[in-house]
Amino acid sequence: MVFRVLPSVFDSVGIPVTTLDLAHKTIGNGGYKIRQRLGKVSLSRYLDCGNTQIGPNADSYDVFLSVMTTVASEGKSGATLTTVVDAQARPATFNQAYLRCSSKGGIEIRVADLVTARLTR
Repeated sequence: MVFRVLPSVFDSVGIPVTTLDLAHKTIGNGGYKIRQRLGKVSLSRYLDCGNTQIGPNADSYDVFLSVMTTVASEGKSGATLTTVVDAQARPATFNQAYLRCSSKGGIEIRVADLVTARLTR
């Protein structure tokens, strides 16, 4: 049941689904370029890519984002949801290497909250 609601959850968050592995119950996007916002939310709410004088890099840099969620069954009525976020960023105007970003946990929490909301309807 949990796995069935995940496509709509990813759509609500603003993450295009490119991986849908029914055998391993994994869904997500292995990596895509994004800039400034994820859905309607500033990337800096979700990611820490450092700061410059003008503000958080996540809001002005090109970000390469990967979000994958796996569901593991726990008995007859339980499941564990694991979401892994990986991000890298680089300035949009300079040809520099990507720098690693860290997740602030917001995407992971949003996915879990939306799953819970859809299952309690």
